[in-house]
Amino acid sequence: MPSAAPTPASPAPVSSALSAFLRGIERRAFVFVQVQCGRDEVAQAALGRAMRAFREVSAHSPLSAWPAAFWALLVAQAELAEGQSDIPELGALSSGPRAALLLRIVAGLDFAHAAQVLGVSEPTYRFALQRALQQLGDAGVSYAVLGALRERLHRQVKTLPPERAEALAELRARVLRDAPEPAPVAAPPSSPWPRRLAWAALALLALAFGATFWPQAPALAPGGVQALPVEPAPAPMPAGSDADLVTHPDFAQIAAPEDEALATDLALLSWLASGEADAALGAAEESTPDAEADDTP
Repeated sequence: MPSAAPTPASPAPVSSALSAFLRGIERRAFVFVQVQCGRDEVAQAALGRAMRAFREVSAHSPLSAWPAAFWALLVAQAELAEGQSDIPELGALSSGPRAALLLRIVAGLDFAHAAQVLGVSEPTYRFALQRALQQLGDAGVSYAVLGALRERLHRQVKTLPPERAEALAELRARVLRDAPEPAPVAAPPSSPWPRRLAWAALALLALAFGATFWPQAPALAPGGVQALPVEPAPAPMPAGSDADLVTHPDFAQIAAPEDEALATDLALLSWLASGEADAALGAAEESTPDAEADDTP
């Protein structure tokens, strides 16, 4: 009787260990990335990519190597090097020294594991950490302030908002199932009607504005026949270009020569309208009899 085929080993124990590991590290990892890049959604996306990469690494790595492997994958995410921290106490540090410090005060790694995460020797990591502390000291951040920051970040790990903790749990579940990330919800296409109404309103406004320049309709002649307006013939324009005419010092007189006589008599007409002419004529009439009397023989 042929023997039964060997049953493949169930991956359940590995999945349980991976689930427990991710559940125990996801909060610290999220705060670590958020402090590095300053934005929650960007931090969660970077954490999700690191988790998925670690899921493949954990399948052929011993449990003792998991912490350093996970943090190394997380530190390698581009958002951590390109983002800006929103923590004022860390404003004097660039992304590299800041990551070296956060591996101690947020991730809680010792010198050897932190150096392994960054891919440097332990003396090099100690020197980088010392330089970061010196830069903070030069910026006025004392050890007391740094200790208070450490305590505040630890409280942040333990007291994440419920919606953020739920989002991290859902992210972990998708990673363990190897399920793809949900596609971002596309905004519904906007209706073309508001835009068309706006264009129609703009067109009506333009027509109303243009109507103010249209000539009034001519009045109707007796009998209901529309009388056509008689337009005067345009004044002849002198030869030359338009630019020469407009810039000519006597452009107004050249364009309307019939106004020259009116302009010449303007002073006389103003004098007559002011009443001074009547006074002058009255004075002249009063002096006329005396002159006639002198001439009488």
